[in-house]
Amino acid sequence: MSQIQTYASRMQADIGAHQSREELESYSLGRLAASRAAALERHLLICQRCRAKLNAIEPCNFVHYTSDGPFYSRITKLRAGSFIARHWGRSVEGGKAFRTRKGAKAYLARTFSRMFPEHACTARCGATNGV
Repeated sequence: MSQIQTYASRMQADIGAHQSREELESYSLGRLAASRAAALERHLLICQRCRAKLNAIEPCNFVHYTSDGPFYSRITKLRAGSFIARHWGRSVEGGKAFRTRKGAKAYLARTFSRMFPEHACTARCGATNGV
């Protein structure tokens, strides 16, 4: 089998099974094994349906380019209806659970501004879409 055929076969397998809400939630929370996350990311590249499902559980997914490097802020809506707000970057990772999206968003804004008071967003900073 040629490399192109192997690649095409793998791409078909990746799109064949849509991702479950549980798996997308685990991915959003950074809890999937690296090998599983890589397969899920390949699927997301070619599957609009699963990208839409992921975007629906991530009402906020933002990256700032700071003096420390990229710094991510994400809100994940859990199946139970609550929200997890978290930040991560080169030197920090943490988060907190909230009952409301508004509370989670306020937490991200407040904690980011405390960690990077000198940060001024550039054109590179902004919402991420999908993978």
